[in-house]
Amino acid sequence: MDYQARAQRAHALFDLYDVDRDRHITRSDLRAYSDRMIAGLRTDEDLTHDHSHALRTAFSHLWIQLAAVSDTDHDGSIGQQEFIAATDRGAFDADPRFRRAVLEALDAIADALDVEGDGYIARADYARLFDASGLDPHEHGLSFDELDTERAGFLHHEQLRALALHLFPLADPSWLDPASAPVVERHGIALVAHDTRKPDLIAWAADRSADLAPYRIFATGTTGSLLADKLGLEVTALHSGPLGGDQQIGSRITEGEIHAVIFFWDPLTAHPHGDDVRALVRLSTLANIPIALNAASADLLVTGRTLATG
Repeated sequence: MDYQARAQRAHALFDLYDVDRDRHITRSDLRAYSDRMIAGLRTDEDLTHDHSHALRTAFSHLWIQLAAVSDTDHDGSIGQQEFIAATDRGAFDADPRFRRAVLEALDAIADALDVEGDGYIARADYARLFDASGLDPHEHGLSFDELDTERAGFLHHEQLRALALHLFPLADPSWLDPASAPVVERHGIALVAHDTRKPDLIAWAADRSADLAPYRIFATGTTGSLLADKLGLEVTALHSGPLGGDQQIGSRITEGEIHAVIFFWDPLTAHPHGDDVRALVRLSTLANIPIALNAASADLLVTGRTLATG
């Protein structure tokens, strides 16, 4: 695909997700897009609750991965230039988590289109996809006949996955071959510290860098910058705590992206965002994920050691 065709595809995809047409893609846009898909895929009988839930969940995950690879200023929205820049550097195709999110969305769509529940999608059912999504089958080369390579008159779910090759400008057939691009599931861990405890957290992370390697690391504000700059760790950076970073971590806990929290807490100093900190501890408790508040408990969390007895 030449540069001009790639740029046109990227602009079309951006416009597709920019539901409110404000030149930015946000979580709300992806939620509105999933609702539009649900409304458009309904037949005489409403979609089941499971199908609707699966679609909403899939597009929520897609938003998380879209933001992870293209929201470079971490403001919670993706501007058109950010989106185009991510396309130009191949960010969408290079990130296996993003590929998985795209395929999850396509699988949820396939299940919704499979009216009979037999694993097949008829031509008439497939046609509803374009009304629901806003895609043009001729403009994007997504016609039923192009996907029905076996000329069977219906599509398998796996054939519908070939849409991934058309939905993203630089996609290649390796997207559809799990063996060529294996996705290694990494648990997410959040590293957070109050200002007075940031040096302690950095020192601890330096000592435990090998133990942290298996995790996908999330960190707020200055902490994330220090972890990346001083230790060279790969970090998904969020806002600073007082500006909503703690809430972003909480959101990722509820989405199932963060599986543990290490929070180097300063119990002797008053903090203006204390309510956010308490909310984060509460969410971790409700989600039944481990949370460590000092170096000793953090050691136990990342090494899997148990306390000595006797």
